[in-house]
Amino acid sequence: MNLIITCEFRFARTPDNVVWTSSAFEYSFWLRYLDVFSHVNVIARVQQVMKAESNWKQVSGDKVSFIDLPYYVGFIGLIKNSLKIRRIINKALTPQSAIIYRVPSQTAMIATLGNKQQGYGLEVVGDPYDVFNSGITNTFFDKTLAFLSYLGLRSMAHQCLASCYVTTEYLQQRYPVKKGILSIGCSDIELRTECFIELPKVFTEPAKNLIFIGSFEQLYKGPDILIKAIAELLNQGKKYTVTIIGGGKYLQEMKDLALQYSCEEQLHFLGELPHLSVQKHLDVADVFIMPSRTEGLPRALMEAMARALPCITSRVGGIPELLEDKFMINENTPTYLAQAIDDLCNSIDLLNYASRGNLDKVQNYRHEILVKKRKDFYQKYYSLKKIHYLHD
Repeated sequence: MNLIITCEFRFARTPDNVVWTSSAFEYSFWLRYLDVFSHVNVIARVQQVMKAESNWKQVSGDKVSFIDLPYYVGFIGLIKNSLKIRRIINKALTPQSAIIYRVPSQTAMIATLGNKQQGYGLEVVGDPYDVFNSGITNTFFDKTLAFLSYLGLRSMAHQCLASCYVTTEYLQQRYPVKKGILSIGCSDIELRTECFIELPKVFTEPAKNLIFIGSFEQLYKGPDILIKAIAELLNQGKKYTVTIIGGGKYLQEMKDLALQYSCEEQLHFLGELPHLSVQKHLDVADVFIMPSRTEGLPRALMEAMARALPCITSRVGGIPELLEDKFMINENTPTYLAQAIDDLCNSIDLLNYASRGNLDKVQNYRHEILVKKRKDFYQKYYSLKKIHYLHD
């Protein structure tokens, strides 16, 4: 059975018909589905380009192909292209194919609107309500979009044949399936053996070197909050250095913000880096910082935990499933973040406790554990889809 799956990431296609990614969802990501399904057709926004950039990675390949949607950007672009998107998806969907919607997804909402007989599965990787309510999109429609997205995803969850959530409780409670429907919690991350350090860190003096990793395409990860927190600490005579990894359209704006708050010397913006380079920076850092405004179950945090880093985060999404209360801030403001950083970094006992605890906790998310759970979910959904098709 073939699989059709939606993805909200935007890709590029070169004249030789190869599809590329600038960061996430390279070819190896889609191989997880081929353990059960015979072919994967990804429905996503794809832009035609003349050539691939040197740092791009190939996505399409043997048994992985793409169905191109218009390369729209933003809510207005979605509205303008909604009818075309629906036509493309309806043409692609066949009763014989399995269908998995990776949500939240505007594409998935358009595809399922008024069509409840598809027998689809869900992979719930984030919370659209939190995304829009965080104010990140900075539009007049934020609250309306949050509510509509919330209702849309709840409806999709209520109608699905099976659902896999990246959290163990958080997203399940907000977007529940009907009683008796196949539902599991399984992180989307791939933490292979090489991602893990063998032993926790040993701190003998206060921590000074912090690290932040996140995309700057939007300000979901709260880099502005971190910059202001570092500035507050600097004004108190407390100097911390921060390695900042990630790229995107707001990167220059954040550099300008650091200048504005006179803390640019404390912040080292490195842009996007290859994974191995990121890991090296994690290994020389003392503490990982993630003041996110919204999250599902963040990959960067789990990778930092796998390198035994103590972590300070905001209390959002599925993060409370990973960290203890003392390492999360309830009010995601520069002042609260500054205090949390200073408290942790100046407690050698707490630093050592966090390093041991984080490395131990993240063992539950090893690749070999999660790959079995995912494969079991896909096999069960495959069987349910066959029954659904024969019944229809």
